[in-house]
Formats: sequence, C-alpha cells, structure tokens
Amino acid sequence: MSKKWRHLIIFHDYGEADPNNIEQFEKKYYVCLPKSYKELMLRYNGGSFEEDQFDFTNKKGQEDGRTIFFKSFREDKDGAELIEDAQFVSKPDYYGVPGLIGIGSTAEGDTLCFDYRDNPKTSEPKVILLVHDEYEETNGVEHMKIEPIANSFNEFLDMLYEYKDEEE
Repeated sequence: MSKKWRHLIIFHDYGEADPNNIEQFEKKYYVCLPKSYKELMLRYNGGSFEEDQFDFTNKKGQEDGRTIFFKSFREDKDGAELIEDAQFVSKPDYYGVPGLIGIGSTAEGDTLCFDYRDNPKTSEPKVILLVHDEYEETNGVEHMKIEPIANSFNEFLDMLYEYKDEEE
C-alpha cells in the first residue's frame, strides 16, 4: 500500500522528523518554516515522491524543469542528504545569497530554497531555485543564479507531477 500526502505519493522517506530538530533549525537560522513544509517533514522526512517533477519559465523566457527530492532533518547520515548541509546557499563565500534556506536538491545539482530576503519574518516564503553552475551579480556581488519558482510552498507542491514517458 502506497503512502500518500495531499496529492503526492511517497516513493521514499526517512521516517518522521523530530519536531525538536525542526524547532532548533528554525531558531538557528532565525526563520519560521511554512506550516505545510513542517507537516510534510514531520510525517515524511526527506521525502521523495512519485510526483517529483516541476516546470517553470526561466529568466531567459525558456521552458525549464527539474526533478526534486527534499533534504532530511534526520540526525544520522544513513544515505539522507541533510538539510543542514544545504545551508551553504546563504553564504556569499560559496556564491550563495543571504536570506535563502536550502530545502531540497534537483537531479541537476541545483538547490530548492525558501527565499526570506524580502521578509525575514514570514512563515510563507517564496520558493526559488539556486542554479549551481550559472552566476549573476546583485549590487556588485556575484552569486549563483536565482530562478523564481513559486510564491509559496503550497503553490510549489501544486506544481509537482509524475513524469510519464511518452512511449508508455
């Protein structure tokens, strides 16, 4: 029997996240994570879904898409990619941008992030993609390219779909 959360079929997860780990993460990074994101991690920590594809129009006006999996709040590294390891995204020394919180990775090596730059106190940040192999400059500082994806985590979840091979 498959596990389901909202419209998503869970392919793999690392069990339930410890609520204390999520709370400590929020305190450490001075953020309030979206309620629906915390609900997801509390049930399916580091989840991967059948519906793991999303499409967007990039800054060049081209249709683009990625495959996503979420980072884990799990304390041990039994194959889980830890959310803590994704926080290079906010460090300018690593071409990151302050105010971003990395929550997932794509098959292409990019990082899905919550964007707290406009409102550090929000509990509904925008979702962006930090592209690891393209760069842009803001106020004289070079950083990884930012692609806007969704206005909220719920909007992002609604974008996810299952890849179907056209020959099937």
